[in-house]
Amino acid sequence: MSRLKGRRALVTGAATGIGAAIVERFRAEGAETIGLDASPGFDGLVADVSDPEQVAAAFRSAGELDICVANAGISLVEPFLEGTSASWRRVLDVNLLGVMLTLQAGARAMPRGGRLLATASIAGLHGEADAAAYCAAKAGVVALARTLAIELGPSGFTVNAVAPGQVETGMNRRDLELSGTRAGRAPDELLRDHLERRVPARRLGTPEEIAALFAWLASDEAAYVNGETIRIDGGELAG
Repeated sequence: MSRLKGRRALVTGAATGIGAAIVERFRAEGAETIGLDASPGFDGLVADVSDPEQVAAAFRSAGELDICVANAGISLVEPFLEGTSASWRRVLDVNLLGVMLTLQAGARAMPRGGRLLATASIAGLHGEADAAAYCAAKAGVVALARTLAIELGPSGFTVNAVAPGQVETGMNRRDLELSGTRAGRAPDELLRDHLERRVPARRLGTPEEIAALFAWLASDEAAYVNGETIRIDGGELAG
């Protein structure tokens, strides 16, 4: 496939997991793709998406774009009553402010319009215990995509979000281990129970499956899709 041939894309959170899979898929589809991550030594642009100056500098280096994916994010497993302003601020700074800064810089790098995409989560569409800050931030991403579609659509942009469910990533594994420790259960047992009770597909999604949806949204085939948040969760929220 070469649906993205001749286009330039930037993807944040590109070192591992979903972000790395998006970069690989976009390149396979023909797009010149720039990865950005906060990890020191990353083979690409290095920036903290919650820092406006670092984001601005990274996008100056990237130059003109056709596609921008705000994928960078962190998680937090923490009961609400144990939450602090510091823990919430870090999650909101990366998962919501970071998306805003990324999409704003991306839009400014697209003088003729383009595709603005963000990684939300099904956590932004329903509640999850011990994840209030994360859920709140991802719900903000959903609202932001809708709002920007209205505001930027007349200038040639489409703005959409993807809401993954349980995906096989390092971040998801770490969250399972923390949740398992709190519940006094093995992570694999906790995951098996979750999949059996809540996910009709009875398995985790893969980063490659999420990347395939991003590639479609970035292509001309999705030119009339705007302001949407598309779930890709094996049916977890279907009921």
